[in-house]
Amino acid sequence: MVKRTKKQRQAIVDEALTRFEIAREAWSDVFESAMDDVRFVDAVDGQWDEATRTTRQGRPTMTFDKLSGAIDQTVGGHLQNRPSVKVRGAEDDDADTAEIYEGLIRQIEQRGSKAYKTGFKYTVKGGWGAWRVRHDFLDDDSVHQDIILTEVKNPFSVLVDPIVQTADLDRMRYGFVFDDMDKDEYEKAYPKAVSDMSTGYDFKGSKKLWMNDDTVRVCEYYRLVEDGEKTIHLLSDNRVVEEDEGFLALLDELAAAGITVLKSRTTPRTKLEHFKLNAVDILEEVDEVGKFVPLVPVLGKNSIVDGELLSRGLTRKGKDAQRLYNYERSTYVETVALQPKQPYFATANMIKGHEPRWKAINTSNDPVMLFNFDNGNKPFRQAPAQPSPALLTGLQISSDDIKSTTGIYDASLGARSNETSGRAIRERKLEGSTATFEFTDELNEAIEHTGRIYVDLIPKVYDGTRTIRILGEDMAEKVETINRPMKDNATGEDYTLNDLSRGKYDVKITVGPAYSTRRAETADSLAQIISQNPAEGELIGDIYYSSLDLVGADELVKRKRKVGIQRGFIEPNEEEKQEMAQASQGQQQAQAQQQQLQQAMQQAQLAKEQAETAKAASVAKLNEAKAISEQIDTAIKKQDFQGQQIAMQRMQALQF
Repeated sequence: MVKRTKKQRQAIVDEALTRFEIAREAWSDVFESAMDDVRFVDAVDGQWDEATRTTRQGRPTMTFDKLSGAIDQTVGGHLQNRPSVKVRGAEDDDADTAEIYEGLIRQIEQRGSKAYKTGFKYTVKGGWGAWRVRHDFLDDDSVHQDIILTEVKNPFSVLVDPIVQTADLDRMRYGFVFDDMDKDEYEKAYPKAVSDMSTGYDFKGSKKLWMNDDTVRVCEYYRLVEDGEKTIHLLSDNRVVEEDEGFLALLDELAAAGITVLKSRTTPRTKLEHFKLNAVDILEEVDEVGKFVPLVPVLGKNSIVDGELLSRGLTRKGKDAQRLYNYERSTYVETVALQPKQPYFATANMIKGHEPRWKAINTSNDPVMLFNFDNGNKPFRQAPAQPSPALLTGLQISSDDIKSTTGIYDASLGARSNETSGRAIRERKLEGSTATFEFTDELNEAIEHTGRIYVDLIPKVYDGTRTIRILGEDMAEKVETINRPMKDNATGEDYTLNDLSRGKYDVKITVGPAYSTRRAETADSLAQIISQNPAEGELIGDIYYSSLDLVGADELVKRKRKVGIQRGFIEPNEEEKQEMAQASQGQQQAQAQQQQLQQAMQQAQLAKEQAETAKAASVAKLNEAKAISEQIDTAIKKQDFQGQQIAMQRMQALQF
């Protein structure tokens, strides 16, 4: 954190106040018109101005809101066809890292999905919306920071550099997010800060709007400032590198590899600064690592008229037609409501004695009304006033005027019309989408700029070895380890696994139905194909099962692919190739073990047979030795010295 003198701090506050006034003045017309539009749609009785309400005091002033349907249709179309950020690596070997970037962005956007919806909703209503991007700890137990997409519930609390009225969003130099805090809350949050117009502080002009008896305005001020210069070089392998302390050593390595410098350029180095301040001092300085002001405005249908930006939503051009429709409907209701109250013409004698009943005639359900004839006459009522045909025609015209100003007609809102085929119905609904496509285009531009902010922040926020969760296109969660130092066993060289600081990346926006919608449509289409040609089920069965939202669908896909791989009409993916290799290796090991077992069994059987043979030979020799011993005993008893000698020779010939 930079340590600043009191004079430097005051200079920052003065700059912020000056820029705040410039931005407030530049956006004042856009903000006032947008707030009036939002009030017209959302405020209770917002569609009746005070002057008309006063003149119609005691008469119906009813609201029959037809604009909200068109707004909801446009916002709902966005929710069904959400734009998504696609990240592409500048080089082929950056593809895997780009996939991690993209999956991480999906995770960030899923956590902050309300930010896009709220910003777009305000844009469609009034022509101005906003969101912001921060980096911070997700909770008190986190040790790593994350990128956070933050909803701006009040877009009129965001002021950005007016340069974006005529230039791209990435040209923004400064921006503000302000909050008028209750004074008690402010003093608790900043007990040492100034909270009123104390002596010693010069409050002039707009500063008085920042502090009053009830509130104190706390403003977050972002600004880009120059921080020296940097030299960048374009290499012959299309890489762009920044010159630093190790650049000369890098040049020698590049020269050895045959890579040369094609172009060089010196440009200003900028850094982002972030302050929280009131009208007189800096309350807090927040560390920032990005190069873009992380505030993203979303404009509506816009154009420059007489040098000033005009931005509008669906509401603005439909307000007069909606007011007229409310007036005509209220008049119609008033006319119809007065019909049962047409007065009776009667003399005093006609109702004499029955006065209570006649006074309650408009509130009572009494089926009989008693009266007295007066000279043969009875009470009578004149024919009630009928709604004017011109009034009914005006109602229809006003209703059609609302549709023509929004560009959304009955078919787009789900009403039945003359179209009968599915294609004709879709084409009719697309007319409404075409009329409001400029809103979607402005949203896409804002999200594309947000994607550039993500790509700039990711390598700076996710800068150490850590495990992160990313989302695939099917929103399945996956865990990746990033920035892990590794050693190549083959070469012995060091490298970094999933190095997010490496490479350059481009951002593109794609728009289409949500994955769940496309998945359901795929399942329906494949089911029709299989029903018409059952043989196709063998070939596309795994794809069909993967599109079904069923418990156990993944297992069905696995089994179907296994059969297809065995039959040769499904190409195994990398994971399946590894599983097949492991299975083959396991089978080979099992076969080798079986062969070893058979050999061991054969050796054991041979040993057994040899042992049995040896045992039999031993028994035979033992029996022969017994026989010779008996022969010797007999020879000794008979004193047969020759027989005795022969027996002894036989005994000596035996080998044990």
